Amino acid sequence: MTTMRMVLNQLPISSLLTLLQRLMLGSLAILFFAACTDGYPIEDELIMNPLELSSSQRLQAMNQLGQDTHPDLRWIYHALPSCILQVTFDGLDSGKQVFSLPMLNAGVDISSGKADPGYGVKVKPRDGASLLERVVFLSKPWVDAVAMSHLVRSFQKGCQTSAATVSTNNTNPS
Repeated sequence: MTTMRMVLNQLPISSLLTLLQRLMLGSLAILFFAACTDGYPIEDELIMNPLELSSSQRLQAMNQLGQDTHPDLRWIYHALPSCILQVTFDGLDSGKQVFSLPMLNAGVDISSGKADPGYGVKVKPRDGASLLERVVFLSKPWVDAVAMSHLVRSFQKGCQTSAATVSTNNTNPS
């Protein structure tokens, strides 16, 4: 009977191979899934709604994006009275440029460059006097251009809302 017990306690060679195969497959699966996370953020970036931001928070977000989007280009934004957006552009080749755009009833569009790959956010004032379309932001990633266009439109919406509130308050006798 002792010989039978020894035979029963021994693992057959086929079971030994499947055990090795399982260990190898398990190790490969762990390595595969560990490699898949390489380069991806661990946490999702918080998506902000520009319409929920205050005017100063919108400008701060615009300036942050204008500083971070390109190592050689800097965009700085200031709000002026009467819903005017002042844009300061500082590029290596072009030097520093400052221009102001009336934002009431202006069009805001995203365009793509044909010669230089990238995306631009353009503002076209519709006040009748100045029909000059100006680029207020350039970026290689499309996502940054979309974020800036949303910020510029929400800046414009905030101006229009505050201008409407001021005009309503001035016409109502107290």
